[in-house]
Amino acid sequence: MLERFARAARSHHNALESLDEVAANRQATVLAHLAAGILQERGDGVAGLVTLTREPDPVVAGMAAVYLLPSERDLALAVLRRVADEPGLIGFRARGAIDRLEKGEWDGEPHSSP
Repeated sequence: MLERFARAARSHHNALESLDEVAANRQATVLAHLAAGILQERGDGVAGLVTLTREPDPVVAGMAAVYLLPSERDLALAVLRRVADEPGLIGFRARGAIDRLEKGEWDGEPHSSP
């Protein structure tokens, strides 16, 4: 399931990059369902997402961090800060997520992201 999550994270990012809102929304739904399934595995699920935060691909690491925010906030923020240094849309989105969190405009739950 972790590999499927990684593929969906890349597909979501690619859809965003190509301004394909329909595909991006579809992949966001896939990611939410996969993350819910992964996290149902209790400690093993969290550990799996933690492993994905170490991926060299900032798209995968960043998306795993987003889904870890409610349970592993410090680690997730550290990963988002690393991803925020990336050029392009991925860095921009990570910086935006950090800013919203720090301003209290977002509770860190992926489904409630503005």
